Amino acid sequence: MNRVQNTGITHPKPFYNEEQSRLKKAELDRYMDKKMAEWKETVPFASHMTDPELHQAYYRRTLIEHVWRIRLSRVSQSKAIYKIAQISPKAAKDYAHYQADEMLHDRLYVSDAAAAGITEEEILATEPYLSTRLFEGFFYFALEHESALAPVVSNYLVEYTQAKLQPAIVQNLQERLGKENVKGQAAHLHVDTTEDHSQEMWDILHQLIFSEEDFQKVFKYIDDVQEILAMFFREIYEDTVAKHAATAA
Repeated sequence: MNRVQNTGITHPKPFYNEEQSRLKKAELDRYMDKKMAEWKETVPFASHMTDPELHQAYYRRTLIEHVWRIRLSRVSQSKAIYKIAQISPKAAKDYAHYQADEMLHDRLYVSDAAAAGITEEEILATEPYLSTRLFEGFFYFALEHESALAPVVSNYLVEYTQAKLQPAIVQNLQERLGKENVKGQAAHLHVDTTEDHSQEMWDILHQLIFSEEDFQKVFKYIDDVQEILAMFFREIYEDTVAKHAATAA
């Protein structure tokens, strides 16, 4: 009898072969396209970063929250690597490589924050939104009680949507603020697109799907993650745009 479990020693085989994987990814991508359209229609200020006139308070607070989300995520995502390693060593290796790329990207947003007049002291004095704390808490819960899929699905969703939306956002910010003032966000976009992080995330996620039920879980996690992210957009809108409008009135 061997009591040792959760070692990933069997190197489990993914449920889908290469062709099936390609088709399943296309199915998920179509679903995320639909979710993006819903997001644009239902979330206030969802497309603001491509507007001709930039709301400064909204932009500044977005930068601060990006810094916090990356700093908090590198802890929760490290836990994800630990959990994934108990299932699939290859997926854990690939995910660790991805996180190595992302882990210090808070510095990129700190540089743009500094260009916007935001000091490190101001960032540290600003408590992350409840939505950001719930976002990280969701991963801890899922990793302990549900599945290691959740954080990988989240990164897949974020990388896929950013590849589609972020180029227009960065271009607009460069035109409004000057290229020198958004170098961090431009560098972040460059890494994501040149290394094709969206495909990279699917390649990892594919290694963690061992049944049709697992694949259906991916759709549910997309819904969960998008709902929590929508909470953030509503929270920042109320805290900056709506609050300033009420003060002005």
